Amino acid sequence: MARLKQSSEAGFFCPAYVGLRCFLLFAVLEGHYWIETYPGSRVGSMSLSVPCFFALSGFLISHTLFSYESMPARQALTTFYWRRILRILPAYLVVLAVTRMLWGVPYLFWNMAYLLNWKIYLLSSREPAEFLAFLNLRNTNAIHFWSVCVEEQFYLLYPLFVFGSSRARRTGWLLAGIVFSILCRCYLLKTSGPLTFFGGLPMVAGEYILWGCLFAWFDFRDRWRWLRHPVTLYGCLLAVFCLGWWDPSYRTWAQWRPPLHQTVYCILIAGFVASLRHNPRTLLARFLAWKPFAWIGTMSYGAYLVHSFLNPTVDRLVADHPWLAVIPTCPRAFLGPVLTIAAAAVLWFGFEKPVQRLRRKFSSTGSA
Repeated sequence: MARLKQSSEAGFFCPAYVGLRCFLLFAVLEGHYWIETYPGSRVGSMSLSVPCFFALSGFLISHTLFSYESMPARQALTTFYWRRILRILPAYLVVLAVTRMLWGVPYLFWNMAYLLNWKIYLLSSREPAEFLAFLNLRNTNAIHFWSVCVEEQFYLLYPLFVFGSSRARRTGWLLAGIVFSILCRCYLLKTSGPLTFFGGLPMVAGEYILWGCLFAWFDFRDRWRWLRHPVTLYGCLLAVFCLGWWDPSYRTWAQWRPPLHQTVYCILIAGFVASLRHNPRTLLARFLAWKPFAWIGTMSYGAYLVHSFLNPTVDRLVADHPWLAVIPTCPRAFLGPVLTIAAAAVLWFGFEKPVQRLRRKFSSTGSA
């Protein structure tokens, strides 16, 4: 694992964030496996891990861009975009190219343009038969790339907002974006068909990102000191867990059709993410900062890219060697994460990590 730095482009380094990515990754994996075995059950609440990734991105990217504001705008944008390109694009294109050659992943252009989320929405809302055919491809349709597309669209547009808007009006614009997202969700809930995947649209799923951005803006200006209290950290985490576990909306994938009360989750998750930064000495933060968790968290992006494509391999191995099904009721539950982390490690050490060294050339601090 790469040596953990004590600083970052965001102006601070929180080891717990790296470990948090490890647990969010496992929640994504196990959520996919168990929801197929027990559809409609409470395990659907594990889908909240993707919104947590969104809020974490909004929080960290905002802090990064705010810290860049001391630089000339053109230099700041160039630095940010090159670092994002080197972090995200190479691994994505490699995985996409390999899976396309092996399994024929559909809608190649939409994937390459980071617009698969829009394609899924258009299919599900206008061509349900073709959308069902797309879903039937299951392990080779790359449907999980929808969340990657949402984040990439955020990375592309948000810096232009930060450097193109005045600091005095930033709070108002962020709140306006949140209100717009809520209105879009309400409208789509009332007008869309039963299969419409509008949760993948930026203005809906992106509300989690925007709340992360808003919390980062107030945190950057040291306005919300209540985030520093451990009560905030554990209170937000407990509330998210309890609501997600007993909320019937999350007994199916709520990113598919987000509930009207999604904003409650947005605020709680953003509060948890922001508070975790300020409580490094809590038991939870120290637990998340454990190096094995950080090691896996470092590779979480690559693991997320490859995990669905490995399902047929997992199924064949379990069929040929039944003893690998440690949990018989859900055969993928053990072998799936193990194989995913192994593949992610190969991708990280063999490709991603060498590419990341180039990011130092586009850094205001010299850290990768």
